[in-house]
Formats: sequence, structure tokens, C-alpha cells
Amino acid sequence: MNKILKYILATFTAAAIVTYLLIAFVFIDNKKQTLVCKNININIDNNETPAFIDVNNIKSVLLNCGEKIIGERLDKINTYKLKQILSKNNAIKSINIFTSIDANLNVEIKQRRPILRIQCENARCYIDDTGYMFPLLARPNLHIPIVTGIMPSAPAKGFAGYIPKNGSGKFLNQLCEFAVFLKNNTFWNNMIQQINITNNKVEIVPQIAEHIVKLGSLENFKSKLNKLQKFYKNAMPTIGWDKYKTINIEYKNQIICKK
Repeated sequence: MNKILKYILATFTAAAIVTYLLIAFVFIDNKKQTLVCKNININIDNNETPAFIDVNNIKSVLLNCGEKIIGERLDKINTYKLKQILSKNNAIKSINIFTSIDANLNVEIKQRRPILRIQCENARCYIDDTGYMFPLLARPNLHIPIVTGIMPSAPAKGFAGYIPKNGSGKFLNQLCEFAVFLKNNTFWNNMIQQINITNNKVEIVPQIAEHIVKLGSLENFKSKLNKLQKFYKNAMPTIGWDKYKTINIEYKNQIICKK
């Protein structure tokens, strides 16, 4: 008998919740047919990095895009079209736009998190932590590694999109993986200030010394950096950080230093 009562009670509760939600939905929908938009609320998640975009910039784009917002009925505002307009900004990773019964248009934005600034002779762009590339912007001054030299396979000028998974994108994917590793590694996070590419080989410039590290290819970069980290910790404090001009860690089980 108790099981039957519990079943009846559960069924009644579920029906009551569904009925409440339907009534609430109808109420909100009807409310939006009478309310007009009074304000635009913009929330930008800058992911603890300097912002490429700001509230004033986004609000200006919305108010001058040709779509009526302020003074328009909430149910008449084309949030899909507004999202398309804002999505033209390559620094924006995701957008959520919705109206609410407090008569506001709400815009929630997440910006991209660049991990590399490419300033090569044949390529100028950012790469973010998802492998998305987009052209350099006027601001901000990000504290991320700068890549110089000549890119083996450069994207077209003005290209915005994800790095191809294979073919011409192989080196860029390796470079992106390398940058993600640097960013997520406690020791290397703030150590590398510049990455230079010459003849498809990689050199890195550390922040704490005047020497250049010859990494070679990006194959097995983790084991190469692990070897260098041990050398830095065990030998450099005694030898001196500026004793050598180049440190070559390209070859397995070898560290070749030159003055």
C-alpha cells in the first residue's frame, strides 16, 4: 500500500511541476508581448586576461547594427541575428543573448584566450588554447610567447578559424600543443618569452638569461624540456646563467653548450 501511495504522490508531484512550468512559460511569453526593452545588460568573461573587447564597444555595435532594440517589444527582438552580428568579432569565443521579464536584453560573452602571438615574416595572428587562429588586434599587450621567423605552413592573410588537423596544419598543431604545455607547466609558464622558427627548426629564448635554446623539431619536446629543466636546476646556478650563448637540446641524451 505504501508503494502505491508513493507512486501516486510522485506522479501527482511530477504533474504539478509540469503544469507549473507550462503556466510560467505562458505567463512569461505573454509578458514579453507587452514589455519593451529598456536596457542592454552586457557581461564579458575576460578569463583573467586583458580584454580584447569591452562593454562600451559591444553596446555600440548593438545600438548601431540597424536592429531596433531599446523601445522594441521583447518578443520582437531578433536575438539570433544579434548573435550573428557580434560573432563577426574573432576575439569572441561564445555568445548567449536572451531577453528577460525585467525588460532587459542580456548579452553574455566569453572572449578567446590567446596562448601565442605569431609575428612571423609570413604570418601574423593569435592562436588560442583551442587551436583557433585569428588576426592580430590592436590590443591588448598580452604576456604570452611571441613567435618570430618564418612559418613552415602559413595561414592565408586575415584567416580566422581552427588549425587544420593534418597536412599543412601539422606544424601549427605541434606549435599549439607546445604552447599549451608551456602555459600549463608551473616551471615553464613564465620562462619562455620568444619562439623563433628557422628552417623548420625551433629556438626558444628564456626570460632569465641571454642564451638561446636550440630545440630542433617539436617532436618529443616534453622530454627535451625535461632535460633542459634538470640542467637549469642542477648546473646553471653554479656555471652561471649567462656563460653560454647557445644551448642545444635537439639530440637525445645530449646537451651541447657553446660560449
